[in-house]
Amino acid sequence: MASLELFYGNLQGHNERYDFVKTPWNTILALMEQQYVVYYRVSTKRQGDSGLGLESQRAYVNHFYQGKHIIAEFTDVRSGKTIHKRPQLQQALALCRQEYATLVVAKIDRLSRDTEQALWIYRQLDGRLESCDIPHLDKFSLTLFMAIADRERELISIRTRQALEQKVKQVGEWRMKGKNEKKTAAAAVGAQLSRELANENENNRRAAVVIRNSREIGKSWSTIAAELNAHGFRTAKGANFQAVQVQRIYRRYEVQEDNLIVK
Repeated sequence: MASLELFYGNLQGHNERYDFVKTPWNTILALMEQQYVVYYRVSTKRQGDSGLGLESQRAYVNHFYQGKHIIAEFTDVRSGKTIHKRPQLQQALALCRQEYATLVVAKIDRLSRDTEQALWIYRQLDGRLESCDIPHLDKFSLTLFMAIADRERELISIRTRQALEQKVKQVGEWRMKGKNEKKTAAAAVGAQLSRELANENENNRRAAVVIRNSREIGKSWSTIAAELNAHGFRTAKGANFQAVQVQRIYRRYEVQEDNLIVK
């Protein structure tokens, strides 16, 4: 519940404040009840249609905000690159300003993956921003978490680029030239994007740690896949792990780590 001083201070003008003083106490308490606006974001239409990603976000919010006064929910099916091209986010921010509500996200990267954009939203809402994955969110913790995310994305880009350069050194230019050059180049760009998206998948990064540790103690690919599935891990597409996918993740992250070593 917002403090009485804060609520009174946000009333505009002498007339509003005069009317507030005459308002019955039980009505004032109702007006002061903290209100929440929930914002969800999925990156692709397929995720939005299937519920992958969206269902887990809702599960977080339902767990932490059960019984809270949620007045609206908004969902964008957009990338996290820019906040200004997400109409549902803009509506959510407008409603928060209008109703003096708090914006809630399941994970801070659903709001933005850019430090400056996240801080801009924080300022627009006068700090009325909460995320299920960051307890007691304030400007310092928001800046810290976003800076870590920024650095991780930068490292992912470096690892991906170095892995591609290393492959060219080992096997030469494998992309075909000729009349289908444009199609081949487009396919290569698409393949690279798919690899980057897979690398950025948080579940893959967590799974990679488990896979590496399990291989060190001699577990088979099939055994590792079964253990990942039993502990709730899912692939980037939301499916169960198979042995071949476990091998791919292990080798992908092994190549990336090797390329980070200065020779």
